[in-house]
Amino acid sequence: MQCRVVVVIVTPCCCDDTTESPMIVVVGMECLLTASFVHTLCVSGQKPAAVIVADRTRGTFDRVPHRLPIMVQDGRVDDTAHRFDIPLYRVCDWRTVPDTFLMQFHTIVVACYPTLLPAQRFAQLGIRAWNVHPAPLPAVRGPDPLFYTARGDAPATITIHELDATYDTGAIIAASAVPLPSGCTELQSIRIHATHAAQLYADVASSVQVGVPQQPATDTCWAAFPTSDAYTLQPDWPMERTLRFVALTNARRHAYWVPKTRQWVRTIDPAGTVQVQCADGVFRASL
Repeated sequence: MQCRVVVVIVTPCCCDDTTESPMIVVVGMECLLTASFVHTLCVSGQKPAAVIVADRTRGTFDRVPHRLPIMVQDGRVDDTAHRFDIPLYRVCDWRTVPDTFLMQFHTIVVACYPTLLPAQRFAQLGIRAWNVHPAPLPAVRGPDPLFYTARGDAPATITIHELDATYDTGAIIAASAVPLPSGCTELQSIRIHATHAAQLYADVASSVQVGVPQQPATDTCWAAFPTSDAYTLQPDWPMERTLRFVALTNARRHAYWVPKTRQWVRTIDPAGTVQVQCADGVFRASL
């Protein structure tokens, strides 16, 4: 998955003594992480009031009619919205989203969005805006953090932080380690991260304290979209780390570079012709 994970949850301002739960708007993309996040919110009693997804082909802010799918597909935002009867909107330019629409809500949560969102505008409208980031902060900022945690550069983590004017730099609301089972694939990892993010959001949404900690300016790296060099299977890695990296990036269908043999391999294969050297052993892979 190569996308920035931003979950924007928008909930209506609680200016009176109403006991109703704040409405939630999830802002994301048509991707597995956004769909799984919305699904988990719904089944846990935190159903969003609306979902907004990025659409670079659309010039205006529009509600999308629910379609009747030939077959409901797991991991599609439009199918998830239809299943739970959630209004779905698509947007390219946030300047086309009316203030009157946004002011219905109290909180915005972003889950996988490709561009910066107008955090200052949300603040001026009195809307709380949070981002759900699938990596520890400030250690791993950027659009593809799951690749770098898969590679073992940082532990699998969900961080919820305030949305601000730059990527992944807002004050941290909460963070929690994400346990990934042995043999977990990339698609399974995305679902687990999304589920964990929704559960963490539910835990902290009603108990946020004033004065959340600001992120330090140091000890950070930028999780850019990986180049081919990033898919190198380093010979000094333990075998467990190497096998985990391959499993957690397998949905990308990118080959892996083996320095010792100077070959690209695609799959782990006991009958493969390429030996992959690790710090504590060797395994075989196929071209």
